[in-house]
Amino acid sequence: MSFPAHPFWDFSLLFYRKPGVADACLFVQDRYGLNVNLIMFCVWYAKTGGGVLATGDITAALQRISDWEASVIKPLREIRRVCRHEALGIPEFLLQLFQPEVENTELEAEHVEQLVLAEFARGLSPAAGSNTPADDAAQSLKNYVAALDIQQDAQLTECLSIILQAAFDGAGLPGGDAPSP
Repeated sequence: MSFPAHPFWDFSLLFYRKPGVADACLFVQDRYGLNVNLIMFCVWYAKTGGGVLATGDITAALQRISDWEASVIKPLREIRRVCRHEALGIPEFLLQLFQPEVENTELEAEHVEQLVLAEFARGLSPAAGSNTPADDAAQSLKNYVAALDIQQDAQLTECLSIILQAAFDGAGLPGGDAPSP
């Protein structure tokens, strides 16, 4: 399948491979229900000069992708996980043929979601940000956590800090902390 090229997708592929990012993203996805694509979106938007994503913008983005997330991505993720971790009575060689196809389809579904988020960004007016893109990304992630009404704890703070530090080449964050509501 061939999707249109987009800098958001290119950024995400490189960023996700940075040390600690995948583990931190998957942890907050599984533990807190955060959407990895929206985390990437918050960081990318700030890095490209968009400023801070307000809580209302994040809520609108979540609404825009919610049906796709619930109906396509989450079921594909569950199929992938079941095939990887459960004895299903299927010979191993058949699972080894099937699993890459499921993983590829899940990745393509994530790509679609990112293209939708990128199109959504085109409709946003650049927000007045703070002094740096790192500060803007931290504030956007804070707004995302607030939009979901998630209780901040040390593990969430640590994971978001890992993500932000990787995004901004280890640069310290304001006050040395990850965002907290």
